[in-house]
Amino acid sequence: MVSEEDLKNMSPEEIAELQRKQCIFCKIIKGEIPSKKAFEDDKIISILDINPAVKGHLLVMTKEHYPILPVIPLEVAAHMFRTSKHLVKALKLGMVINNATVFIANGAIAGQQSPHFLYHLIPREDNDGLDNFNIPSNEFKEKEVKQHLAALKGKIGLMMKEYKAKKGKEEVEAKSINQQDLAKFIDKNPKVKDMVINHPDEFKKQLEADPELNKMFAGINIPKLSEALGKLKK
Repeated sequence: MVSEEDLKNMSPEEIAELQRKQCIFCKIIKGEIPSKKAFEDDKIISILDINPAVKGHLLVMTKEHYPILPVIPLEVAAHMFRTSKHLVKALKLGMVINNATVFIANGAIAGQQSPHFLYHLIPREDNDGLDNFNIPSNEFKEKEVKQHLAALKGKIGLMMKEYKAKKGKEEVEAKSINQQDLAKFIDKNPKVKDMVINHPDEFKKQLEADPELNKMFAGINIPKLSEALGKLKK
Protein backbone atom coordinates (compact mmCIF):
# COMPACT_ATOMS: atom_id res chain seq x y z
CA MET A 1 0.00 0.00 0.00
CA VAL A 2 1.44 3.38 -1.01
CA SER A 3 1.06 6.21 1.51
CA GLU A 4 0.45 9.88 0.74
CA GLU A 5 4.01 10.58 1.89
CA ASP A 6 5.35 8.03 -0.61
CA LEU A 7 3.33 9.66 -3.39
CA LYS A 8 4.80 13.08 -2.58
CA ASN A 9 8.33 11.69 -2.97
CA MET A 10 7.62 9.87 -6.25
CA SER A 11 8.47 11.31 -9.67
CA PRO A 12 5.71 11.76 -12.30
CA GLU A 13 7.13 8.73 -14.14
CA GLU A 14 6.97 6.58 -10.99
CA ILE A 15 3.39 7.68 -10.30
CA ALA A 16 2.40 6.86 -13.90
CA GLU A 17 3.96 3.40 -13.58
CA LEU A 18 2.11 2.83 -10.30
CA GLN A 19 -1.16 3.80 -11.98
CA ARG A 20 -0.48 1.31 -14.78
CA LYS A 21 0.13 -1.53 -12.31
CA GLN A 22 -3.07 -0.78 -10.40
CA CYS A 23 -5.25 0.00 -13.44
CA ILE A 24 -8.01 -2.60 -13.85
CA PHE A 25 -8.30 -1.80 -17.56
CA CYS A 26 -4.58 -2.40 -18.12
CA LYS A 27 -5.11 -5.80 -16.50
CA ILE A 28 -8.03 -6.46 -18.85
CA ILE A 29 -5.86 -5.49 -21.84
CA LYS A 30 -3.09 -7.86 -20.67
CA GLY A 31 -5.63 -10.67 -20.27
CA GLU A 32 -5.20 -10.88 -16.49
CA ILE A 33 -8.93 -10.14 -16.13
CA PRO A 34 -11.33 -11.81 -18.61
CA SER A 35 -13.41 -9.67 -20.95
CA LYS A 36 -15.56 -10.00 -24.05
CA LYS A 37 -13.62 -8.34 -26.88
CA ALA A 38 -15.44 -6.80 -29.82
CA PHE A 39 -12.32 -5.47 -31.54
CA GLU A 40 -8.55 -5.34 -30.99
CA ASP A 41 -5.47 -4.21 -32.91
CA ASP A 42 -2.00 -3.02 -31.91
CA LYS A 43 -3.22 0.37 -30.63
CA ILE A 44 -6.75 0.03 -29.24
CA ILE A 45 -9.23 -2.45 -27.84
CA SER A 46 -13.03 -2.44 -27.59
CA ILE A 47 -14.88 -4.62 -25.08
CA LEU A 48 -18.44 -5.09 -23.87
CA ASP A 49 -19.15 -3.06 -20.73
CA ILE A 50 -19.50 -5.34 -17.70
CA ASN A 51 -22.38 -3.13 -16.46
CA PRO A 52 -24.02 -2.12 -19.76
CA ALA A 53 -26.58 0.65 -20.05
CA VAL A 54 -28.14 -1.43 -22.84
CA LYS A 55 -27.24 -4.58 -24.77
CA GLY A 56 -24.22 -4.04 -27.02
CA HIS A 57 -22.75 -1.22 -24.87
CA LEU A 58 -19.06 -1.01 -25.87
CA LEU A 59 -16.01 0.54 -24.24
CA VAL A 60 -13.18 1.83 -26.45
CA MET A 61 -9.70 2.43 -25.00
CA THR A 62 -6.04 2.63 -25.92
CA LYS A 63 -3.88 -0.41 -25.12
CA GLU A 64 -1.22 1.89 -23.68
CA HIS A 65 -2.18 3.50 -20.37
CA TYR A 66 -3.19 7.16 -20.73
CA PRO A 67 -5.18 8.83 -17.91
CA ILE A 68 -6.88 11.54 -20.02
CA LEU A 69 -7.46 12.34 -23.70
CA PRO A 70 -4.96 15.26 -24.13
CA VAL A 71 -1.94 13.06 -23.29
CA ILE A 72 -2.75 10.45 -25.95
CA PRO A 73 -0.40 10.83 -28.98
CA LEU A 74 -2.23 12.50 -31.85
CA GLU A 75 -1.76 9.60 -34.28
CA VAL A 76 -3.11 7.11 -31.70
CA ALA A 77 -6.13 9.30 -30.90
CA ALA A 78 -6.82 9.75 -34.64
CA HIS A 79 -6.70 5.98 -35.16
CA MET A 80 -8.98 5.49 -32.16
CA PHE A 81 -11.71 7.79 -33.44
CA ARG A 82 -11.41 6.56 -37.04
CA THR A 83 -11.92 3.00 -35.85
CA SER A 84 -14.90 4.06 -33.71
CA LYS A 85 -16.71 5.03 -36.90
CA HIS A 86 -16.59 1.41 -38.03
CA LEU A 87 -17.47 0.12 -34.56
CA VAL A 88 -20.61 2.27 -34.54
CA LYS A 89 -21.53 0.98 -37.98
CA ALA A 90 -21.06 -2.60 -36.73
CA LEU A 91 -23.23 -1.80 -33.70
CA LYS A 92 -26.03 -0.53 -35.90
CA LEU A 93 -25.94 -3.64 -38.07
CA GLY A 94 -25.46 -6.13 -35.23
CA MET A 95 -28.02 -4.63 -32.84
CA VAL A 96 -30.45 -3.62 -35.62
CA ILE A 97 -30.65 0.00 -34.50
CA ASN A 98 -30.46 3.33 -36.31
CA ASN A 99 -28.59 5.42 -33.73
CA ALA A 100 -25.76 5.24 -31.23
CA THR A 101 -24.46 7.61 -28.58
CA VAL A 102 -20.73 8.24 -28.29
CA PHE A 103 -20.18 9.29 -24.67
CA ILE A 104 -16.82 10.79 -23.67
CA ALA A 105 -16.02 12.03 -20.17
CA ASN A 106 -12.55 13.58 -20.13
CA GLY A 107 -11.39 14.25 -16.58
CA ALA A 108 -13.06 13.80 -13.18
CA ILE A 109 -15.16 16.98 -13.36
CA ALA A 110 -16.58 15.80 -16.70
CA GLY A 111 -17.61 12.51 -15.09
CA GLN A 112 -14.61 10.30 -15.92
CA GLN A 113 -14.49 7.52 -13.33
CA SER A 114 -11.77 5.35 -14.83
CA PRO A 115 -8.03 6.06 -14.32
CA HIS A 116 -7.56 4.79 -17.89
CA PHE A 117 -9.10 7.05 -20.55
CA LEU A 118 -11.93 5.38 -22.42
CA TYR A 119 -15.25 6.23 -23.99
CA HIS A 120 -18.61 4.53 -24.54
CA LEU A 121 -20.45 3.47 -27.70
CA ILE A 122 -24.08 2.91 -26.75
CA PRO A 123 -26.76 1.55 -29.11
CA ARG A 124 -29.91 3.70 -28.90
CA GLU A 125 -33.59 3.03 -29.47
CA ASP A 126 -36.60 5.30 -29.16
CA ASN A 127 -37.82 5.66 -25.56
CA ASP A 128 -34.92 3.58 -24.19
CA GLY A 129 -34.92 5.58 -20.94
CA LEU A 130 -31.34 6.82 -21.24
CA ASP A 131 -32.26 10.44 -20.56
CA ASN A 132 -28.95 11.35 -18.87
CA PHE A 133 -27.49 12.00 -22.30
CA ASN A 134 -30.05 14.72 -23.01
CA ILE A 135 -28.06 17.76 -21.92
CA PRO A 136 -30.20 20.85 -21.26
CA SER A 137 -29.33 23.90 -23.33
CA ASN A 138 -28.70 27.43 -22.00
CA GLU A 139 -29.09 30.77 -23.67
CA PHE A 140 -25.93 32.89 -24.11
CA LYS A 141 -25.55 36.36 -25.52
CA GLU A 142 -23.77 36.68 -28.87
CA LYS A 143 -20.96 38.65 -27.21
CA GLU A 144 -20.32 35.83 -24.69
CA VAL A 145 -20.27 33.20 -27.43
CA LYS A 146 -17.72 35.16 -29.49
CA GLN A 147 -15.58 35.76 -26.39
CA HIS A 148 -15.38 32.06 -25.53
CA LEU A 149 -14.86 31.11 -29.18
CA ALA A 150 -11.88 33.49 -29.46
CA ALA A 151 -10.29 32.02 -26.33
CA LEU A 152 -10.84 28.47 -27.60
CA LYS A 153 -9.35 29.22 -31.04
CA GLY A 154 -6.32 30.81 -29.39
CA LYS A 155 -5.67 27.76 -27.19
CA ILE A 156 -6.13 25.30 -30.06
CA GLY A 157 -3.80 27.35 -32.28
CA LEU A 158 -1.11 27.42 -29.58
CA MET A 159 -1.39 23.68 -28.96
CA MET A 160 -1.10 22.90 -32.68
CA LYS A 161 2.02 25.09 -32.99
CA GLU A 162 3.62 23.25 -30.07
CA TYR A 163 2.69 19.90 -31.56
CA LYS A 164 4.08 20.77 -35.01
CA ALA A 165 7.32 22.07 -33.46
CA LYS A 166 7.71 18.89 -31.45
CA LYS A 167 6.85 16.70 -34.43
CA GLY A 168 9.34 18.55 -36.62
CA LYS A 169 12.11 18.06 -34.07
CA GLU A 170 11.32 14.34 -33.81
CA GLU A 171 11.43 13.94 -37.59
CA VAL A 172 14.79 15.74 -37.81
CA GLU A 173 16.22 13.51 -35.07
CA ALA A 174 14.85 10.37 -36.71
CA LYS A 175 16.27 11.41 -40.09
CA SER A 176 19.66 12.07 -38.52
CA ILE A 177 19.68 8.64 -36.87
CA ASN A 178 18.63 6.94 -40.12
CA GLN A 179 21.44 8.64 -42.04
CA GLN A 180 23.96 7.49 -39.43
CA ASP A 181 22.69 3.91 -39.72
CA LEU A 182 22.85 4.16 -43.51
CA ALA A 183 26.46 5.39 -43.41
CA LYS A 184 27.42 2.44 -41.18
CA PHE A 185 25.62 0.04 -43.51
CA ILE A 186 27.49 1.37 -46.57
CA ASP A 187 30.88 1.17 -44.80
CA LYS A 188 30.22 -2.44 -43.79
CA ASN A 189 29.15 -3.45 -47.31
CA PRO A 190 31.93 -2.66 -49.84
CA LYS A 191 29.92 -4.11 -52.75
CA VAL A 192 27.05 -1.73 -52.05
CA LYS A 193 29.48 1.17 -51.74
CA ASP A 194 31.13 0.25 -55.06
CA MET A 195 27.71 0.02 -56.78
CA VAL A 196 26.65 3.43 -55.46
CA ILE A 197 29.90 5.11 -56.52
CA ASN A 198 30.55 3.45 -59.88
CA HIS A 199 27.10 2.29 -61.05
CA PRO A 200 24.44 4.57 -59.48
CA ASP A 201 21.87 3.92 -62.24
CA GLU A 202 22.14 0.16 -61.84
CA PHE A 203 21.96 0.56 -58.07
CA LYS A 204 18.68 2.50 -58.41
CA LYS A 205 17.24 -0.41 -60.41
CA GLN A 206 18.42 -2.79 -57.69
CA LEU A 207 16.60 -0.70 -55.10
CA GLU A 208 13.34 -1.08 -57.01
CA ALA A 209 13.75 -4.86 -56.94
CA ASP A 210 14.66 -5.07 -53.25
CA PRO A 211 11.96 -3.68 -50.86
CA GLU A 212 14.21 -3.79 -47.77
CA LEU A 213 17.06 -2.00 -49.50
CA ASN A 214 14.63 0.48 -51.04
CA LYS A 215 13.22 1.27 -47.58
CA MET A 216 16.72 1.83 -46.22
CA PHE A 217 17.59 4.31 -48.99
CA ALA A 218 14.16 6.00 -49.03
CA GLY A 219 14.45 9.75 -49.63
CA ILE A 220 18.15 9.52 -50.55
CA ASN A 221 19.32 11.13 -53.80
CA ILE A 222 21.49 8.33 -55.22
CA PRO A 223 23.42 10.47 -57.79
CA LYS A 224 24.34 12.99 -55.08
CA LEU A 225 25.28 10.17 -52.69
CA SER A 226 27.40 8.61 -55.43
CA GLU A 227 29.18 11.92 -56.01
CA ALA A 228 29.79 12.49 -52.28
CA LEU A 229 31.14 8.98 -51.70
CA GLY A 230 33.33 9.28 -54.78
CA LYS A 231 34.93 12.47 -53.42
CA LEU A 232 35.56 10.81 -50.04
CA LYS A 233 37.21 7.86 -51.78
CA LYS A 234 39.65 10.17 -53.52
